[in-house]
Amino acid sequence: MVDCVSQLFLFINGAFPELPLHVLVIFSLVVVYALVITVLYVKKFVSGKKHDRLTGMLNLQGFESSAEHLFRMAKNHKFLLSELNVRDFAFVNRIYGADKGDLILKSIAKHLSQIKNQSPNAIIARGYADNFYILQPIDGDETDFITAMEITQNNLQEQVGKEEDVHIILKSGNIVCFNHGRETIDLRDMISKVGYARRLTQDSVIENFSMYDSNMRIQHENEERIENGIEKAISNKDLLVLYQPKINLETGKIQGAEALVRWKTKNNALIPPDIFIPVLERNGLVGVLDQYVYRKVFSFLRSLETENIPQVPVSMNISRLSHNSLEFITELDTLQIQYQVDKKYIELEIEERFAGAGDDYVKDLIHRLHSSGYVVSMDDFGSGQSSLNMLCEMPVDVVKFDQRFLHQAEGSRDARVVLAYMIKMVNELGKVSLCEGVETKKQVKILQNIGCKVAQGYYYSRPIDEETFKKYIVEHL
Repeated sequence: MVDCVSQLFLFINGAFPELPLHVLVIFSLVVVYALVITVLYVKKFVSGKKHDRLTGMLNLQGFESSAEHLFRMAKNHKFLLSELNVRDFAFVNRIYGADKGDLILKSIAKHLSQIKNQSPNAIIARGYADNFYILQPIDGDETDFITAMEITQNNLQEQVGKEEDVHIILKSGNIVCFNHGRETIDLRDMISKVGYARRLTQDSVIENFSMYDSNMRIQHENEERIENGIEKAISNKDLLVLYQPKINLETGKIQGAEALVRWKTKNNALIPPDIFIPVLERNGLVGVLDQYVYRKVFSFLRSLETENIPQVPVSMNISRLSHNSLEFITELDTLQIQYQVDKKYIELEIEERFAGAGDDYVKDLIHRLHSSGYVVSMDDFGSGQSSLNMLCEMPVDVVKFDQRFLHQAEGSRDARVVLAYMIKMVNELGKVSLCEGVETKKQVKILQNIGCKVAQGYYYSRPIDEETFKKYIVEHL
């Protein structure tokens, strides 16, 4: 540093020989000070680009850079890559507040750093939101190492929960990757795979630690084909909207229908929604499907009026609840205005798995839909962990009982008593009771005897296309 100052002093003295000595000294010191501040600022800026501001650990960019360096230094070595996050962290933020959420993230980062005590070469980073990444060279037996990581995850969950006095569940996806001498690990591809493995366990109440293996790879590739093909399927009209009639059990006449979507393959086979909808939900593309179905239903209802065929209410699933409720209803209203369909013919179905959370957002969405003039139903009631209290908490108009209730009631007096009392409660609450999966005359009689209002199932009709459904309406008025 002294040499640098001397060189700078000589340079300035040569450039400005007329300046007094004390001015030259002061000027040289000012220039040196400015250079030092500039260097420190640049170093801080460069460091900031690779570090997370909240936790102080590496960000994803810094993680990738450090991982590439580690791969170069450790040829022919195995690594365990893990992606870890908090289940329903958005919900945690809403319940406890964003400040508490930040404290939880800091606590996770602090306890994750302890991994370096056992694995000094481990690289740990925070990615987007509550995602954390850990890359560790595998030392010793691979199975033992993976087991140790699962134990670490469980301990971390307990430590953070105690420290922040909250109940959280940590989920992780993991993959073993091998750094061949000639082939460099594609880190971004590995990150994509551990993210997929983690998302598969997101809704599980049992499995929190998931390994990406060969079976998962096949499933992942199939799902990527679905994800990449959805927009093409829409443009090619490979997605079919079918209608399954709903029948009034007192009159035997049609009371409405449910819009159901099927994916037609090149061989004209129909892929059921339970195959492709979960994929679209996990990848955030289910909204594209919803909008397609909504538009088809509005168009169909409009065609009924044009052809002088009586309109009947049609229910459509709300497959996602992460969107803004105002934006969702605005989009719905736009279609309603465009196709000039009376709102009384539009029913929105909220799945029990969403309503069961008791989230105020769901209640708010229902209230907004009611205020706008739409009918709301709860789909698949009883299929998950619903409570009877939900019936009065959720202000829905229609309660659809999962078909398992009916199938159990057919062979069990106890199950029949339970179903009868639940239907009675629904009716006395002023809601419409509907049972799905009706397949036999015996089941129809059971439902009629216990007071169920509406039935839907193969006994009356399979899901049918638009033209067939038009004829069905006319024949069952």
